[in-house]
Amino acid sequence: MKVVELVRKHIDSSHFWKLSLEEQKEILRRLFDDICKLYEIQGVSLVIDINPFMYQMTGGGCYDRVARRIYLYKVSIMTFLHEIGHMLLGRSERKARMWSHKVFYLAFPALYLKNVKEGRFFHVITLEELERFDECIK
Repeated sequence: MKVVELVRKHIDSSHFWKLSLEEQKEILRRLFDDICKLYEIQGVSLVIDINPFMYQMTGGGCYDRVARRIYLYKVSIMTFLHEIGHMLLGRSERKARMWSHKVFYLAFPALYLKNVKEGRFFHVITLEELERFDECIK
């Protein structure tokens, strides 16, 4: 699956959180560009604006379909993937959640399971559900 390979190529999960905020942002921007190329998406931009208030208001970010822009208000791999899920699959929260969780799980299975165990995700999706979901996973 090419999208999983791109995530692994850009993000070293054991090192990513040790980088500076600017380095993390740059990695997400490059990954975003590569995912857009993979899915042949043009004209969508990524705005990373660290903003605790907006983070609380949105749950971390949002995809504005009209402006064709993803906003991230905190550096978060899961939120980043979730908003890309909206970009690819539309308004459905369920599909965006499933897509982001599946990509994260396939890219970093041990980290995914650790985060689930520690309650670090807003939503918990069973491994059985992830196994069945394959929409828009290139």
